[in-house]
Amino acid sequence: MSKSVAAFFVILFLCLALAPTTTQAQTTWVSGLSASTTSTTATLTWTTAVPSTTEVRYGLTTTYGTHTTLDPTFVVAHSSTLTGLTPGTLYHLRLLDRDCEPLQLTSIDYTVTTQAAPVSVLVTPAAGTLGSGASQQLTAQVNNATNTAVTWTTTGGSVTNSGYFTAPVVVANQQVTVKATSVADPTKSATAVFTVTAPIQHSVSLNWQPSSSNDIAFYSAYRSLTQGGPYSLLAGSLPGLAYVDSAVQSGTKYYYVVRATDTEGVESADSAEVSAVVPSP
Repeated sequence: MSKSVAAFFVILFLCLALAPTTTQAQTTWVSGLSASTTSTTATLTWTTAVPSTTEVRYGLTTTYGTHTTLDPTFVVAHSSTLTGLTPGTLYHLRLLDRDCEPLQLTSIDYTVTTQAAPVSVLVTPAAGTLGSGASQQLTAQVNNATNTAVTWTTTGGSVTNSGYFTAPVVVANQQVTVKATSVADPTKSATAVFTVTAPIQHSVSLNWQPSSSNDIAFYSAYRSLTQGGPYSLLAGSLPGLAYVDSAVQSGTKYYYVVRATDTEGVESADSAEVSAVVPSP
């Protein structure tokens, strides 16, 4: 007998020696099955009485319909991960193991249930810009929960139970966060971030040349919405040659004149008229 033939008989003998009888296989072939699941996967581990290959059939019923790729490695400690599963769903499965005889046995029907998909929250719109004191209706979508209610909170301004957000009144730009928290799972929430812009403060700067008279006590600035007047006193007793009109409205055109008053209280005639248009907004 050659060495190669002798080796073949040794391997065959070992396989035969390790293989259980049919009666033994039915009771001890597979043991220690455990399953670890996520919402879309199930990782199975088990042992076999002798080294064998690994394959799993699985599906929504005992007709299965899907199987894993055969792992041809002969081991007693097996592991297989089922992927692409549906969250919160019960699956049937059978373990197929074949030893080197080859003898294949199929396990009894097992079941595993995937975990429910985690609750998630989506807020619309998720960001934006609002003027001081302006309002915005927000909506919240809760996924994977029968209770779709949320609680609303905000870091500035106010928000109603229905998600109607009113920005705070600000004098400088401010960032405000509005949060929707799931009632079903308070650890899950989503936010919307708004930049609240302060009103634009326009002004008109006036400058004029000094009077040629030597006894000027002060100046007065006048303003009108109509070219040529009549004018209303804007500011009096101005000692200098400049004034800033901050009481203006966007999109409005103003007409200005200046008058000088001497030490005896006599006021001069109007200076030359100037105009200014305040931008919008």
